[in-house]
Amino acid sequence: MQYNFIPLGFIAFGLSVCASVALAESKPIIPACAYQDIDVKKYGYVPFQNPPDIHSSNGVLTTSLNVQYTDPAATSIGGCPVTLRSYNGQLVGPTLRVRQGDVINLLLNNQLPKETAEEVQAQFEQESRNAYLNTVPASFNTTNMHYHGLHVSPTGNSDNVLLDIAPQSQFQNEVKLPASHPIGSYWYHAHAHGSTSIQVGSGMAGAIVIEDDAKTAPKSLLAANANEKIFVLQTILYDQRGELNNITSLFPGPSKPTPKDCHAAGNKDTWPCSRRRITINGQIVPVISMKRGEVQRWRLIDTAFRESIAFVVEGHDLHEIALDGNYLGRVDSWQAGTPIDLQPGYRSDVLIKASMKAGDYRIIDRPTVAAKSLRQADEPENLLAILRVTNETNDMALPTSEEMAPLAPFGDIDLRKTALGVQEVVFKLGQDMNGQKNYFQVNYRAFSPSHVRQLPLSATEMWSLTTAGDPAGVSNPIPPLPHVFHIHVNPFQWERKGPDGADELVWKDTLLVQGPAVTNIYTQYQDYIGKFVMHCHILDHEDLGMMEVQQVVNTVAGGIANSHSH
Repeated sequence: MQYNFIPLGFIAFGLSVCASVALAESKPIIPACAYQDIDVKKYGYVPFQNPPDIHSSNGVLTTSLNVQYTDPAATSIGGCPVTLRSYNGQLVGPTLRVRQGDVINLLLNNQLPKETAEEVQAQFEQESRNAYLNTVPASFNTTNMHYHGLHVSPTGNSDNVLLDIAPQSQFQNEVKLPASHPIGSYWYHAHAHGSTSIQVGSGMAGAIVIEDDAKTAPKSLLAANANEKIFVLQTILYDQRGELNNITSLFPGPSKPTPKDCHAAGNKDTWPCSRRRITINGQIVPVISMKRGEVQRWRLIDTAFRESIAFVVEGHDLHEIALDGNYLGRVDSWQAGTPIDLQPGYRSDVLIKASMKAGDYRIIDRPTVAAKSLRQADEPENLLAILRVTNETNDMALPTSEEMAPLAPFGDIDLRKTALGVQEVVFKLGQDMNGQKNYFQVNYRAFSPSHVRQLPLSATEMWSLTTAGDPAGVSNPIPPLPHVFHIHVNPFQWERKGPDGADELVWKDTLLVQGPAVTNIYTQYQDYIGKFVMHCHILDHEDLGMMEVQQVVNTVAGGIANSHSH
């Protein structure tokens, strides 16, 4: 992989030359899958559909997910028949609905075909030609399961992403939710190092909802929940054959996808040049119908690969009540036209009160300028969906901040006042002197299972986050680019500007880090010991080395911890 930088953040990928790519390119291009504009009038504007629900019963959710290819005869995107790695053969996973204290018993049944030794070697070469790897990544058909944002055990058969579930094998997950687990919106996705980007880029993700307690939630919130919408926002990747087997050719792409730039070597397959569309639950521009004055809860889950989504509903305020699963303890009302910022891994729960004026309102991803974009490239406006307000009226009330205050999961705690230890994270993306390979590193080291940062159980610490590019002396250097920090198990506090412009503390588990500025967050390691990971949620960055193992150790029980180990 080669990053060549010119003004406006133009990025070009060198194509990998390996057996699997050559085999894929020998297959004929399917006309409906060509890199061309999708006819939204033909393939969009259908009624919005939530993913299927799976509910817990008597404290247990028991289900299985089959990891398999979609059937191109039955599954298509914009007319293109796709053969993509999936859960249950669908473009979005089912929503898992549980309650505090429940147990998720999920059988992960990997039905993907076994790869030959030659195919596995070709996959490894595809990644190793692009980056300096410190470990051999998993094959593309190897998988596991991550329960993104859940505060649960990372060990054994719980939220353990250090496992590899080989093709043609099964694994039983048992995830025990604490009785005090924060209520809210979470999600699950594949997380085997080396195949994460291929699999999540194919749509292997779904929502997890920890349901509200009817005894404590405001009645107005429960009423809004009655017709809630799950938005699994996706940038599903597929080539001109309706497949995804060469992740390194698909991103990032040119800053301005002109025909000239898109025909340049290494650019034709990239997302900006492919003319693919952001989908919601696998749908293209679906239509949501609401009565005048009706209030609905929308759970926004950004599973997109590398896309900054500035979420706006034209003519409507966005009443934000939760971030990354955690209730704010208030209602942050962003005025119409002010976007909700979504980055890969983010969640935002918003309440929408439909206008008293019937008609169609666009739901859009507003344009993002390069300076504020995750890709450091100008991102155009995207039409995501349509809100259709009918002539019927159902004037509903919004909950007040006073009503929402008791739902804040951690009360008014301020970790800044008790933090003692300091941890540092530098996401480094750079290149060698020949510009042939890149370094994807955390604190200047590529991922290795044997390199572990130890953290003391029950400690409260500040984490200092930044990014780095190439030092002086490197020809055509890569600047400090944005990366997306995500840490498993324990959420963190971060300070942002609220709708009134004042500083406010919020809880998150995923955060955009705009280098080279430093961002400070605060966290505590509670309840669980064991190994888990921290990484960049630009998932090919993770696969290529931008990840690190964390281990919470119990010093009281005689463990050895070094809170400043890097």
